[in-house]
Amino acid sequence: MNIIEKVRELEGENLEEAIRLLEIFIDENRKERVGAHRLLSRLYLKKGDIKRSIEVLENAIEDNPENLWLHLILGDLYYFDLKDEENAVKTYEKGLSFFKEAERSTMSPYRYFLKRLSNIYYKRGEKEKALKFFEPFITIEPSDFYGSDFIKFADLLIFFGFKDKAKEVLRLGIRTHPGDIALFNFAKEKFPEEDFQLREKRKRGIIEGVERILVKTPLLKEGDDIYKVIDDLTRDIRREGDIITISSCVAAICEGRAITVDTIFPTALAKFFSLFVSHRNVPFGGAAPLANSYAMEIAVREAGVPRIIIAGIIGGIGKLFGISGWFYRIAGPQSALIDDPPGAIPPYDYSIIPGPVDPFKMADKIRELTGMRAAVIDANDAGIAWAVGYTEGVNKEKLEIVLSDNPAGNEDQQTPIIIVRGLPFD
Repeated sequence: MNIIEKVRELEGENLEEAIRLLEIFIDENRKERVGAHRLLSRLYLKKGDIKRSIEVLENAIEDNPENLWLHLILGDLYYFDLKDEENAVKTYEKGLSFFKEAERSTMSPYRYFLKRLSNIYYKRGEKEKALKFFEPFITIEPSDFYGSDFIKFADLLIFFGFKDKAKEVLRLGIRTHPGDIALFNFAKEKFPEEDFQLREKRKRGIIEGVERILVKTPLLKEGDDIYKVIDDLTRDIRREGDIITISSCVAAICEGRAITVDTIFPTALAKFFSLFVSHRNVPFGGAAPLANSYAMEIAVREAGVPRIIIAGIIGGIGKLFGISGWFYRIAGPQSALIDDPPGAIPPYDYSIIPGPVDPFKMADKIRELTGMRAAVIDANDAGIAWAVGYTEGVNKEKLEIVLSDNPAGNEDQQTPIIIVRGLPFD
């Protein structure tokens, strides 16, 4: 058991002892890269000691000047936890200043600094500065350039008189974000004379009489009580016979399962097996998560070395016969649930996120609390929904059809809870 695992087990029972152990570890390993600085900062935040929470990361940056992720972590502490926008911006800009040229890799902090700065300045109405950061951001064709980012960037271009470029940006956004109604409507509103074509993401399986109710949430973070959130936000909406569903990724984040990439060191085994996963990448899209050796390393940890080796061998045999999916069947469901950067909403967009520890137990607990049937759902924009855990009375196949067009979204919608109404008991 490493220091992080030991402290995470301890923090709920004895916060002071958890802090003491981390302080000792960091004092002896000032250039550590296992995430102890970030965890210690969060423990102090949990304790209510904001000053010390900041100091831990400032000291980490001083001891590890080459680790630019620490600037991002400190900026996120200011912005997402402390709501201190000014210090967040200063920290992000300082981190970004170390880059002399653009970096496309999701394993570089570069895009994440641009993501935050472009959106913060847009929200503040500082249009010139927002444009300054949106322009290099879009040039790297990142998968985390959301539909809302296309709207904001086009809006800035129109404001500064670059209407032709705005049209190009909107066409690109509509092409790469099929089915994004808000983006399409913005384009038609700004350029009603243009022939923008809305493409559906996919045809979802229609089940007559079934309704889907999206529940907006605040940004859910590590340590949030996902059960209380679900109960509170659905109490006035849910009805007898409903099914309450929760995104597996968001549920795992609340469980503290997100692992920032700066603390992951892929082994030779993870690097090797990741080579055999499809690396097909498209602009403003991404390859399969396990094509990333960092994500594969987490799969190795979740499944264990022997199981991953067996899965790799059998998966390879399957490919020789044109059969896919054997690797995931042997490696287990956790290997298929892993999300790699930048799959999650900031500030978890530079984390590898496995699935919840026990999605069936989670679904049962939601039912106990709310009285409703429940399911934990993993869905994507490829037209696939997977009920990874569910309670008695849920028809898995029909629920997956109903959610196959991923109504919760994978961007900044913040609607991880969906109430499905009208689906008969199994």
